[in-house]
Amino acid sequence: MKKDINAKLTRGTQRTLNAFFDAMTALLTAKSFTDISINELCEHAGYPRATFYNYFEDRDDLLNYCWIALSQQTDSADLTAVESFRRVDVALDSMADLLEAHADLLQSILEHNPPEGSLFSSLHIFIKQRARELMLTCIDRDRLDLPVELIADHYANTVMLVLDWSYLRGHMLTREQLHTYAHALLRGVEFTESV
Repeated sequence: MKKDINAKLTRGTQRTLNAFFDAMTALLTAKSFTDISINELCEHAGYPRATFYNYFEDRDDLLNYCWIALSQQTDSADLTAVESFRRVDVALDSMADLLEAHADLLQSILEHNPPEGSLFSSLHIFIKQRARELMLTCIDRDRLDLPVELIADHYANTVMLVLDWSYLRGHMLTREQLHTYAHALLRGVEFTESV
């Protein structure tokens, strides 16, 4: 993104970002991401192409901003105060909260965008990055002999796999089942201690 969304944004900047966010989500509920053009986005947002390019590199950049904006609407997990054997559960719950908070939107988008398509590939990447960031903050470096980055990637991939299975592939799982699946898939890395 060309704007630093972590900095204090002016009202005008926030209004413009909201307009493009609304345009993207509205179009995604009506058609495939691959069929959405920059011109359509600008028309729906009510801004010229030049404004779009002042904020975003391309459609993918706007889509990534949409994932960030959606995630900012839910609470992020703080794993540093959580017992080590519960950290994966808390991270998984945080990501599940994000998906559940926007379940209707995701269901509408799924009607026009298959889970194997570029839109959900982008969502997978975003969720894995978020899960990885969460896990990097809390891995017990003294207890595990593997590189921290490798463990964080393993956790993030497993969290995404379980979330994808439940929320995007239609095998709706309870939170307890999500935890059970993640624990079973991670056994031997995180769960060498009692679970």
